[in-house]
Amino acid sequence: MRCKYIASYESRVRTLYRVLSKIYGLMDLIVFPNKKANPRKGLANQIPDEQVRVLDVCCGTGNSTIAIGKKNINNTVIGIDLSRDMLKVARNKAIKNKITNTSFIEMNATKLDFPSCSFDFVTISLAFHEMPQELIDLILVEIGRVLKPKGKLYIIEWDWPKHPIAYVLFSIFPSLFEPKEFKQFLKIDWKQLLGEFGFKYLGMEHYTFTK
Repeated sequence: MRCKYIASYESRVRTLYRVLSKIYGLMDLIVFPNKKANPRKGLANQIPDEQVRVLDVCCGTGNSTIAIGKKNINNTVIGIDLSRDMLKVARNKAIKNKITNTSFIEMNATKLDFPSCSFDFVTISLAFHEMPQELIDLILVEIGRVLKPKGKLYIIEWDWPKHPIAYVLFSIFPSLFEPKEFKQFLKIDWKQLLGEFGFKYLGMEHYTFTK
């Protein structure tokens, strides 16, 4: 039953992002116009510019993958996603920006095709909110498996903004673009959830519409 459910979800994702891949990159320009408040820039700053391996799960069109690779030229950064259309856009971005330390692979995040303990850092940006809890759980298990014992996981997700006007806009946004479970997702206790999968919660930073 679970396998059928996951297969159905994968099919929907591939179909949806075949269309969205054409415009998905515009989201960052609209939502994160201020580079200092861009969570992807903040993420890249968290990772040291050393010879470490970074896995960007559900990388989409590669915005986080490329931000990390561009900031940290000594990193080896791998982005994975189910959508080959999104990955095509990501590869073209990397070529356009002359970033040579990134690569992109079509792969299922619930069954990562990497050995255990093979990454120093794992990141996932603005992806969990689109998934049912069952898939989030499966992905967290796989992330825990491929991370090295002292490795770190960084998650970027949506968050309620503090500015009154931004708050009103954000309250409208989910009803137009996100699944009905979105507002409930925003209430997740990440410290508790991550603890259930063996992660030690270290802290949180806030950015534009995100944390």
